[in-house]
Amino acid sequence: MLSRLGRSFYRTAAWRLALRTTLVFAAGSAAVFLAMYFIVARTVRERSDSWLTGESETLRQVALSTPRDALYDRIVEEVAELATQEFSWDNGQHTGGNTVFFAQIGNDSNPPLWVGPRNSAAFLALLRALKVPQHQAVSLRVAGFPEPFRVVAVDVAPGAGRIYLGLLDRGAEHLLRQLLLRFFLGWVFMVAFGFLLTLLGLRRMLKRVDDITGAATSIRSDDLSTRVPIGTQHDEIARLARTFNSMLDRVSASVNQLRTLTDSVAHDLKSPITSVRGSLEIALSLEDREQSQDLIASAIENLDRLSEVITTSLDLAEADGGALRLRRVPIDLSDLVHRVAELYAPAFADRHQQLTVIAPHNVTINADLSLCTRLLSNLMENELRYAGPNAHVSIAVSPGDSTASITVEDNGPGFPADLLPRVLQRFVKGRDSQGHGLGLAFVSAVAHAHAGGALARNRASSGAQIVVEFPLAGAGPVTGEDRLPDNLLTSP
Repeated sequence: MLSRLGRSFYRTAAWRLALRTTLVFAAGSAAVFLAMYFIVARTVRERSDSWLTGESETLRQVALSTPRDALYDRIVEEVAELATQEFSWDNGQHTGGNTVFFAQIGNDSNPPLWVGPRNSAAFLALLRALKVPQHQAVSLRVAGFPEPFRVVAVDVAPGAGRIYLGLLDRGAEHLLRQLLLRFFLGWVFMVAFGFLLTLLGLRRMLKRVDDITGAATSIRSDDLSTRVPIGTQHDEIARLARTFNSMLDRVSASVNQLRTLTDSVAHDLKSPITSVRGSLEIALSLEDREQSQDLIASAIENLDRLSEVITTSLDLAEADGGALRLRRVPIDLSDLVHRVAELYAPAFADRHQQLTVIAPHNVTINADLSLCTRLLSNLMENELRYAGPNAHVSIAVSPGDSTASITVEDNGPGFPADLLPRVLQRFVKGRDSQGHGLGLAFVSAVAHAHAGGALARNRASSGAQIVVEFPLAGAGPVTGEDRLPDNLLTSP
């Protein structure tokens, strides 16, 4: 159980992000600590080298100013001993403190002068083999001493040998070791504390992401009421939560709209299907062939209306989903209006309605011919049904700077006041309407699909007015297929 929890913890994003961040921080802080250590070490070494250079020059001056007689060696040794008193040496006992040595090695057979640890032979052998320029400190390792000596050499006089002064600054070495140890311990503490702090912060932040994941997991198709708590922060996670909640609102609205759509379609299709079934059953039971044919013809007519409702509903659904495709071609809008009006002229005459067409020629748009024809047919059907008998209906085409508008108006009763704000939406119809509330919604969808628009309103005097706009030719591609944009069906 614990092993599984451990493995799952190591696989979390918080662990990975904290580890990566800590590794970068560890590398950066280690580089800073090492740079500080090397700076301190160089400063300490420069201090020791400066003392060696100054004292070696002092000893050289003493050697030059002292006569070469029987007392020369004694005088130089005493001066060297005084010079080395600034740093204690171990007298051969190797007790803790600093160790300093002085040597003057001549070019003659005289024994060298030596002041320092007792095992002078090892030092003198190394010094004779040491090749070092004057006043330049070098490191010299001697057996029995854990750290190297810093040694400076200076020539007494041409042919008079050289003076060597060496220093083993154990205090400084101990200080540097303690500094390095403390740097290391401080670095370990900082890295561990930074890792813990980063891990806790990331876990707290990602906990909010887990809340969003949990909310998404708990969403069911029958319950879209779940929302993610946003909190008081104003960061990226809060924006993600707000975006997720907005998405849920849109999804919920779409699902409710879909349910309304399916309920409305089911309700509107039930009556035609029942009527068709009844007509066909009666036709089967009748022996009169002529009467049976009339019933079958009525059933076919109802099926045609049913097919039209289904086709229009599918087109509107595709428009909502952005899946309806347009096949644009150049269309003379005035010519199309005249041809559609000629087809509906007998129907207007049967209802004693007067139809007037005002459409100048050469008004060209790039549009889908089939959809535009259906749009005009829906406008004509709407006037035939609701303008009333003896109504005067006019349809006019008006070219503008960049758009062409189709205006259909009548002197009938107009739109009901309670339906006017929603008259271009699907399944919106009056109480006495025999239609399905899809005609004007389809008009609006086609207009928006062509980057135009539709507007429905009542005239100031009496009657209704519907205005549909299309971009003139040149505003879109001449041929080819375009996809409808999302959210086409908007209220006026």
